[in-house]
Amino acid sequence: MLPYYHAGRSLIEFTVTLLIGLAPVVCGLLVLSFQVDRKQEETIAVTSREAVYSIDRVIQSLHETTSRALWLAGRPCEDVLPELRHEVIKQPNVRSLALEQKESIFCSTLYGVTDIAFGQGDYVNGRLRVDPGSPATPGSAILLYRLQSAPHGAVAVANLKVLHDELLGFQNAVVLTLQFGERYVWATGHGDWTQLPNQKENTVKIDSDRFGYTVHAGYPAGESWSAIRQAMHQTLPSLLLVGIMTSAAAYWGLFRRGRNRAAPDRH
Repeated sequence: MLPYYHAGRSLIEFTVTLLIGLAPVVCGLLVLSFQVDRKQEETIAVTSREAVYSIDRVIQSLHETTSRALWLAGRPCEDVLPELRHEVIKQPNVRSLALEQKESIFCSTLYGVTDIAFGQGDYVNGRLRVDPGSPATPGSAILLYRLQSAPHGAVAVANLKVLHDELLGFQNAVVLTLQFGERYVWATGHGDWTQLPNQKENTVKIDSDRFGYTVHAGYPAGESWSAIRQAMHQTLPSLLLVGIMTSAAAYWGLFRRGRNRAAPDRH
C-alpha cells in the first residue's frame, strides 16, 4: 500500500503546486484584460471628443463665412457678387456661396444672378445637410451650411472631403462616423445607416452642442480581443516566470520543508 500512498501524495502535491503557480498567471491575465478594456474606453472617449472639436472647427468656418455673406443679402446680386467670391477665396473650406430670398437662390458665386428654388429640406438644426450630389457638383458629395435671417439667407457649400480629411487625421483604431440627420459620413465614404463601417465594440455616441450633428465612435469587431492578445504576447513570459517562482516557493514551503522536518521522526 505504501507505493500507492506515495503516488497519491505526489499527485496531490503536484496539483496543489500547479494551482498555486497558476494563480498569479490567471490573475495577471484578468488584470491585463481589464486594463486593455479600460484603455480602449479612455481612447474612444478622448477620440470622440476630439472629433467633435475638429468638426466643429470646420463648420464654424462655414458659419463665419455665411454670417459675413448674410449682410450682403439685401443688395442686388450684381453689386455683391465680387464680395461673395472674395469670401470664397478667403476660406479654403468653402467651395461656393449663395444668397437666398424667400426660398429662392438669387445670387451664386457659381452662376451669378440666378433664380433657383431652394426649399427647406432636411437640415440638422435648420442649418446642416449632407447632399450626395447636386447639379453643380455631380458625383461629388457636399456639405451645406445655411444661415437665415428672414426673409434672407446665405448658404455655404463645402466638399465632403474636408470632413473626410479631419476623420483621417485620427491615427488610431477607433472608427468615427458623423451623423447629419439620415446621412452618415466616415473617413472613406458616406451613405445611410445600411452602409456604415464596422464599429460594433465599445461604441460611444456624442452630440455637438453647437451644431447638432452626432459623432459615433467604436472599434471594429474583434479589435478588443486582438489588443488583449497582443498585450498577452508581451507580458505572458513574465507572468509564467512569476508562476514558476511561486510554484517553487510553494512546493518548498508546503511540502519539501515539511518532509525534511518529519524525516528525523522516522529514525
